[in-house]
Amino acid sequence: MAQILRKIGLEDIVFLAAIGLYEEERIIKNKFITNVWVEMEVSESEYSDELKNTVNYVRLYDICKQAFSKERKLIEPVAHEILSDILKEFSFINTAFVKIEKLNPPIQAEIAKSFIELNYSK
Repeated sequence: MAQILRKIGLEDIVFLAAIGLYEEERIIKNKFITNVWVEMEVSESEYSDELKNTVNYVRLYDICKQAFSKERKLIEPVAHEILSDILKEFSFINTAFVKIEKLNPPIQAEIAKSFIELNYSK
């Protein structure tokens, strides 16, 4: 039997956050680019114009914003908090994806960004 998968997400959210291993990074703050999306199975009977029948992408943004509001040394806990909060709020989703990119990591090399990526699947 065929299934319909609905994918909802946000791309290239920019956060300036006090996250970095070195104290200077947390004082100056770093720029991060975040992408999140979720996927859920949908039946034809679930096509509606009601927000309760889908994932509110404003809530996805709020979850990300909250995770970036805390001072931290690593981006890994930020990504895990985002994923965990998405799964708590939207227990009906089948798949979730979180990617955080840190622009200009403090490495003596020509590197555009570092990143962490988490994927969840039921």
